[in-house]
Amino acid sequence: MTSKPLHVIFGAGQVGSLLAKQLRAAGLPVRVVRRQAQSSSDPDLQVVQADVYDREAAVRAAAGASVVYHCVNAPYHQWPTQLPPLHRHIAAAAQNAGARLVLLDNVYMVGPTSAPFGEYVAEQPCSKKGMIRKQLSDELREQARRGELRLTIGRASDFVGPGVTQGAIQNPRGMQQLLGGKTVDLLGSPDQPHSWSYVPDVAAGLAALGQADAAVEGEVFHLPVLPPETARERLQGLATELGVGLQVRAMPAWLLRGLGWFSPLMAEFGEMRYQFDQPMVLRDEKIRTRLGLQPTARAQQLRETAAWLRA
Repeated sequence: MTSKPLHVIFGAGQVGSLLAKQLRAAGLPVRVVRRQAQSSSDPDLQVVQADVYDREAAVRAAAGASVVYHCVNAPYHQWPTQLPPLHRHIAAAAQNAGARLVLLDNVYMVGPTSAPFGEYVAEQPCSKKGMIRKQLSDELREQARRGELRLTIGRASDFVGPGVTQGAIQNPRGMQQLLGGKTVDLLGSPDQPHSWSYVPDVAAGLAALGQADAAVEGEVFHLPVLPPETARERLQGLATELGVGLQVRAMPAWLLRGLGWFSPLMAEFGEMRYQFDQPMVLRDEKIRTRLGLQPTARAQQLRETAAWLRA
């Protein structure tokens, strides 16, 4: 193991796995904490099995860390019971190690807004999930204000890109419809401008925040995003790359309710529909200006996503 600062990532999913690659490419020693065991041939990439719902296990997993990344999530319908211990145990792990916590968060706590918004927009959640997110972020921010936790927050919008399987437009049902030449069902209007967070850019943003150290401590950053485009425009670009036609429709409320009988995940989507029936546009000038980050070009995003879907 090198003498460089250790970066510990909780979560080996669609963002955490890419984040580990980003940090290793920068020559940093990395430890990934995941629920299932996995080996690594890289001596500077440890993979540790731990149940983060066990506070002491989380604390042990982060021992020696300089930076801890929280990239763990829970299924939508389990947020009320599962998100609070995840946040609190990972925060405790960072505190115990004397590490800075870099939290991957979303924008659910913002609530409805028709204008592009930056990091200091008023937080007025209108959904159960938004209220949970705000409550947990407030807890961490209060700990930081009291000097008990070193904290940086990176916020992303709806995920797109290779590996995304539970996104608003990139989900198994929608992608099967797209690849099969059928009408793609969307959660809301196909024609409202929306910010889409490309997962490699989310990982790159978190890696940059983790390496920026005290310069970003106590702050919130929107992770890099391209200028907004509608769901129709985004899917049309993907359809063109795939060589298929595109038809889209806003999913009727009755269909969404019906799917909810068979899928707890789908049952939870209804309250988030407001994000797609009006503009949802993030401003990311702060991370571009402060850290010099730029999002991946749209053509490359679509090309890489299409290649993954084909595979």
